[in-house]
Amino acid sequence: MERQVSNRYRLIEPLGEGGMGVVWRAYDELLDRTVAIKEVRYSGVGEAKRAELNRRTIREARAAGRLDHPSVIVIHDVVEEDGRPWIVMQLVRSRSLAQVIHEQGPLQVGQAAVIGGRVLDALRAAHATGVLHRDVKPENVLLADDGRVVLTDFGIASLEAEAGLTATGGLVGTPAYMPPERLNGEPARPESDLWSLGATMYAAVEGEPPFKRDSWAATVAAVLRDEPKPPVRAGALEPVIMGLLRRDPAARMPAEQAVRILYEAASTPRHPTPSGHPRPPAPQQDTSWQHRPDRTLPVARKRGKALWIGVPAAVTAVAALGTAGVLLANPWTTPTPTPTFPAPTTPPAMPTTGPTTGPTTGPTVTPTKKPAPTLTSRPVPAGWRSYTSAAGRFSIALPKRWRAAKNPQRDSISVSGPGTSGELIIEWTVPDLPWNDPVKHWIGLEKEIRAKGEFSRYTRLGITSTAYLGRRAADWEFTRERDGELIHVINRGFHTADGRPYALYWETPDALWDRDRHYFDTFAKTFRPG
Repeated sequence: MERQVSNRYRLIEPLGEGGMGVVWRAYDELLDRTVAIKEVRYSGVGEAKRAELNRRTIREARAAGRLDHPSVIVIHDVVEEDGRPWIVMQLVRSRSLAQVIHEQGPLQVGQAAVIGGRVLDALRAAHATGVLHRDVKPENVLLADDGRVVLTDFGIASLEAEAGLTATGGLVGTPAYMPPERLNGEPARPESDLWSLGATMYAAVEGEPPFKRDSWAATVAAVLRDEPKPPVRAGALEPVIMGLLRRDPAARMPAEQAVRILYEAASTPRHPTPSGHPRPPAPQQDTSWQHRPDRTLPVARKRGKALWIGVPAAVTAVAALGTAGVLLANPWTTPTPTPTFPAPTTPPAMPTTGPTTGPTTGPTVTPTKKPAPTLTSRPVPAGWRSYTSAAGRFSIALPKRWRAAKNPQRDSISVSGPGTSGELIIEWTVPDLPWNDPVKHWIGLEKEIRAKGEFSRYTRLGITSTAYLGRRAADWEFTRERDGELIHVINRGFHTADGRPYALYWETPDALWDRDRHYFDTFAKTFRPG
């Protein structure tokens, strides 16, 4: 007879087992879904200590369950049965980073930058709420079949690590990824997670952790006393890896600085030589997590504050953007051929106006000897003025007395003014999962929003392919209810020739749509990337 936990979760099969318990595939009889359940076991401790650890495990797992981030494992439930905690989590169909490294060897720099950036973004979100991980390592970084990077064992690893250190004087876990202050018995801190991230990224690009030795004791000694051997394959990631592996936590590279380096390493394209062939260094992946939550386009507002809706998980790969050169291929199993790219003066091929029917892996480029076209400025309409955003690298015409405000948390600018209650948002955020087909991107995002019930009385009016600035674009038009009022939205998504994604998002009360639509048309006509 199959076992049930809490008269609800039917255990199906073990997915993995470690020193602190077993992870099961299970079926949630109440909600009719498959989940993962971690059965946490504490051994080698007395009953009083075990009861205390159980209480703390449940308390911290519940705290971790409040984290809302696409790169943090979702915790559905926490129960206690048979004297031990059971943590019910989202079942992520994936392979761990450790498994990928073992089977495929070191990752390319761009791939490691993307993965490191996702994990760092998850850690920053957790640290902002007071949650530490304490066990960041390749085994706990999941590379999902749908293209996500997910950090697991939040709120669980922290207790396991402590229990392993205090129960029998031994150490549970892999010391190669544990920071020296933890091995010295000092309390964990956010910098401790950063050290472990550095060791994880080192392993990603080198194939093994920086302090790997022949024995457990030798590894611990190396972490405590040795300097890490400089990586030879890290390329642009060497500064961030070595900065995170500084022995003194106070001297460790801050998360904000690491984010910038990872972003640059992931977004720097590989430029061709005069012969037209790519340069030898490994190309980089274009994606971004800079100074903001891991979200994408502004498609909802509530009580005057923007809600940022996540990129759809139903994306089969972390695809390259623009001039980026390497894909993180689904399902993280096979290397992707490196495409070549034209010189900066070579114009891109004109895209079709309709959506593609097959998977896309990047823009198609057709060589040509014609000079590159230029996008000239449109005349500023009467009564409007020119506005340039250095941060967003674009210019646009705005009605006089309208003001543009930079969002301090996002890569976006909001534009509003007298004469209408409508608002324009221009965003250049690189999404969590980069996209190539704007129609498919909007359809996927719409699917996620509807599944989550984000919009009240949502009605799609159209997701239409169009050509914009000589590039493939898509207009997503819809209505929804907000604070009892029906609003009308058009959201144009596109990439510039150099791969930067933009969204021009216009919303206004539905009753004023016909009167105010000309604002969006003029904004779109005068927008020019810099």
